[in-house]
Amino acid sequence: MSNVINISNKKEGTVSAEPRRYEVVSVSLPRELVRRANALIPKTRRSRVITRVLASFLDAIERRKVAEEYRAYYAQRTAPEAKEERDLLADWQVSDAEAWAILEQQEDRRGRRPSR
Repeated sequence: MSNVINISNKKEGTVSAEPRRYEVVSVSLPRELVRRANALIPKTRRSRVITRVLASFLDAIERRKVAEEYRAYYAQRTAPEAKEERDLLADWQVSDAEAWAILEQQEDRRGRRPSR
């Protein structure tokens, strides 16, 4: 049993005039991981599952990078700049609270809770 998986959403024998949106990629995975995946993921859904997992992983890395950039920005600000920003945020606090209250009312009427 090979532990190399080809990832592709393109159906065999189909030819299309539009540009390919997918790349065929070969990856090596541990046999046990492949066995577990084969037992749980239908063959027709493997590409979608791998795409979602990889996208989620990359999104998390990008979020951490942005968070680190924010930390670096906030660490290098001068005291007057930090005070100015805190004052600006305090000015907007009332209207932010009002906006959240309106959104929560609308969501309650629809039977859903907003994510905050």
